[in-house]
Amino acid sequence: MALEQVHAFYQKVASDQSFRSRIQSVNSKEECSEIVKAAGFDFTPQEFEEYTTRILESDRPDEEIKDLSEEDLAAVAGGFIGSFRGPIMLYGGPANRDLL
Repeated sequence: MALEQVHAFYQKVASDQSFRSRIQSVNSKEECSEIVKAAGFDFTPQEFEEYTTRILESDRPDEEIKDLSEEDLAAVAGGFIGSFRGPIMLYGGPANRDLL
């Protein structure tokens, strides 16, 4: 299932400093996608967004908001990366029309 792929991606980002650095240094969505696919992950931007939303929202029946683990927090912290041209949104926020 693709959402399991997104979960595995988050785990790799949280646990592998080298991989995280490569993801943080990209200059375009296409470059990010190439790195993600080369690492063996296969999911769409929509699946990434869906899984991220699930992490950030509580799925608990009692509607209690749960804290993110240190691993989850490391994986989702900083929803954008910097570049010479300015920040590039990876998810959430308005789309950067220059990258579409």
